[in-house]
Amino acid sequence: MNQETPICPLCGNNAPKAVERVWRSYRLYDCPGCEVGFCVPFENPGSGYYAQFEDLYPHQAQRTTDAMSFEYDECLRFLRGRKLDGRRLLDIGCGAGGFLNRARGEGFGVWGVDFNEVRLDLIRSELGIDTVFHGSLEDFAAAHPDLRFDVITMFQVLEHLDRPGRWLEKARSLLAPGGFFFVAVPNRGRTFDPFQGPGMEELDTPPNHLTRWSASALRGFLGRHGFESVEIKSLDVPRPLLALILRNRLRLGLATKALKVDELQHVKAAAGASPAGAKTRLIQSAVFLKESAINGMTRLVYPGFKLACRAFGWQGIVLYCVARRHDARTPL
Repeated sequence: MNQETPICPLCGNNAPKAVERVWRSYRLYDCPGCEVGFCVPFENPGSGYYAQFEDLYPHQAQRTTDAMSFEYDECLRFLRGRKLDGRRLLDIGCGAGGFLNRARGEGFGVWGVDFNEVRLDLIRSELGIDTVFHGSLEDFAAAHPDLRFDVITMFQVLEHLDRPGRWLEKARSLLAPGGFFFVAVPNRGRTFDPFQGPGMEELDTPPNHLTRWSASALRGFLGRHGFESVEIKSLDVPRPLLALILRNRLRLGLATKALKVDELQHVKAAAGASPAGAKTRLIQSAVFLKESAINGMTRLVYPGFKLACRAFGWQGIVLYCVARRHDARTPL
């Protein structure tokens, strides 16, 4: 591999680095100092970029969390029964509000920050959560200098940031003494990769994901910014996500080519369109049968898959970390 000398945007290391991969106009590197993978150029594309991923970032409010990941369940399970003075929770990148709604049901006073103003309006109107704010964490901290939170969560956000150190510093400043900080990122050491197949590779490459994380890299990064990791691990693969991986592996591409739509959209006709032709109906039926077969197969193999993951040490897709401020001395 070629050796080049870009400065690591996370730790400042300027030693030569191997070009791990070239992706379109981006060069991907691994830092020998902090072990984080990063890209050049290192810049978030802005909120308008994410509008193209309507299936991942829909303009709607949700009352529960995505079944594709377990970090929300892990977080709430960890917090149950713990004594937290204010029980005030801030979710950075609160998305469609599902986690805020669940945390509110657990007795937390919930706040959220996000860049998608449409979804924030829906969270206010449909979920009745008014304490959600548009903008960056720096904007939020500047507007609420006296607020402190017992719990701060940042799920599937860190890998999108082009100033991740600044965000962690602001999160730390907003965390009350004895509070907990939760982070989840894609696990670069995952055994099974859902980011494969037509259109899927875009999700784990720049400009969508700017950094790539291992457990040791995440622990070190948090430590350099004033956090002590309490627990860090890869999470199990949920059954719906295993079904998605199997669908990606078994794609034939017939529906996509014939209908010019993505199979992940479940091949449904556009609203207001004329009735589907015989060919379209036939392909829709074939796709439905294929998905039904895969879902049924996943239900059968999932218990054995979980046992195999533990037996062979297979890595999950999400890295999950619980941390506290270094100056927190409250017993765990």
